[in-house]
Amino acid sequence: MKKEKITADEMENILNKQSGVQAISGLVPDFREIETAGNNGDERAKIALDSFQYAIASYIAKYAVAMNGIDYLIFTGGIGENQINIRKGICEQLEFMGVEIDSEANNVRSEEKVISKPSSKVKIYVIPTNEELMIAKETQRLVK
Repeated sequence: MKKEKITADEMENILNKQSGVQAISGLVPDFREIETAGNNGDERAKIALDSFQYAIASYIAKYAVAMNGIDYLIFTGGIGENQINIRKGICEQLEFMGVEIDSEANNVRSEEKVISKPSSKVKIYVIPTNEELMIAKETQRLVK
């Protein structure tokens, strides 16, 4: 920050909005567009997606070590609910832990569903986020 003479707010913007997948891909920070570009041969987009999937799989593996294994892997939120190929890529990197994704079952968006194979040691789910419900419940709790 000193060298570039930027403020804390400018640095926060760089870290939160101009780094990671967006910086690697050179595209907007929208996984749908990055995935489309990758599927159309954009090498930077492919690298961005691969590095993102690797990072997520690495975090899951680290937590699995800390917890002495996992029973469930749950995908939620925008990417987890909607990005079929990203879920698949993450799960494929976790096969050494007994994670087995069912490609046919995984072909779902924003629908609660089991997407693991019956033989998977770890059950994999897609569970849509209901942020409005959680906000309403928390508001109700605070009002009481």
